[in-house]
Amino acid sequence: MPTDPLSTLAVATGGAFLGKFVGPAAEHYGKLALERAQLLGAKATAYLAAVGREPQAVEPKVLLPLVQAASLETDETLAEKWAALLANAADPAQRVQVQPPFVEVLRQLTPVQAKMLSQLYARERGVAVSEHAAPNPFILGSMAQDLGLTKQEFALCVDNLLRLRLCAALDGPYQMGPFKYPASPTSYLNPTVFGREFVRACTPPAA
Repeated sequence: MPTDPLSTLAVATGGAFLGKFVGPAAEHYGKLALERAQLLGAKATAYLAAVGREPQAVEPKVLLPLVQAASLETDETLAEKWAALLANAADPAQRVQVQPPFVEVLRQLTPVQAKMLSQLYARERGVAVSEHAAPNPFILGSMAQDLGLTKQEFALCVDNLLRLRLCAALDGPYQMGPFKYPASPTSYLNPTVFGREFVRACTPPAA
């Protein structure tokens, strides 16, 4: 019986057929996943040490899916967000409440979508939700061009952010309506509480 995760999966779910997709490098993939999980813990600990705090235990329903997803991440920018998410979950100060759905949301973001989201919420960081009497909309403007995306690629990114409730769609300030593609200087996205807290949770803990 194989001991590495991918070969075990191949045997359990169809043997030779799935094994064609796994290939002979399955053991190598398993070792890389373990190394990424170890780096995740080390980086999260370093984030907390930078603000003078030691990690506390994380509830299993957050920890286990988080480590599993993060161990498969190959993009360095997203790996840093996974480490920040773990650090906030293990932060004894609990400045940010890490919700279990945050793990699944981060797993569904591409690097460019994560970058786009960070840019949208950059001005929101550190601002209390109670300070907003009304939503403060994001003007998309030339973001597609700035990110080097085609209209279709940008539309797909926006749709995914909307699908995950990380933003809400507007076609004018404070006026809810269908989002118009392609984005123009008069196109807007509205922040959501869920989106704001998700971005905070994927940002290294503050002192």
